[in-house]
Amino acid sequence: MNIPKTGIAVDGSTRGNPVPSEYRAVDLETSEIIFHKKIGVATNNITEFIAVAHALLYCIEKNIKTTIYTDSQTALSWIKKGKVNSNLPLNKRTQTAIDYLARLVIKLSLLDIKFDGLDLICNDIIITKWYTSEYGEIPADFGLKG
Repeated sequence: MNIPKTGIAVDGSTRGNPVPSEYRAVDLETSEIIFHKKIGVATNNITEFIAVAHALLYCIEKNIKTTIYTDSQTALSWIKKGKVNSNLPLNKRTQTAIDYLARLVIKLSLLDIKFDGLDLICNDIIITKWYTSEYGEIPADFGLKG
């Protein structure tokens, strides 16, 4: 497989689970960080999902037809199902992430997201898996592993 050279790569970061989290999106062609957000205490799966959802809504708003890459199978699954499978407790530390997550789930529910058997497609935007074993770390990675 050839490493993708165009599109948007997203990734989430936590230093434990659940803990303070952040996510970002990177333009594969220019290596420019498109956005980078800290969202308070969340799980890694929630943070990865939010990264994908934010990138999709960003592309729709800016009328960008591209491919969004994530290394999170869970985030792809949650986007496909249109719901999040998490039991992150609501408290003062998780409030920001849970509020953000709830708003994104509502916005995604209004979109026509199709699954073609391999990728998710919405408004000519493809959401697909970044194959770390084939391509190496996703360019949006925070470099905090081991």
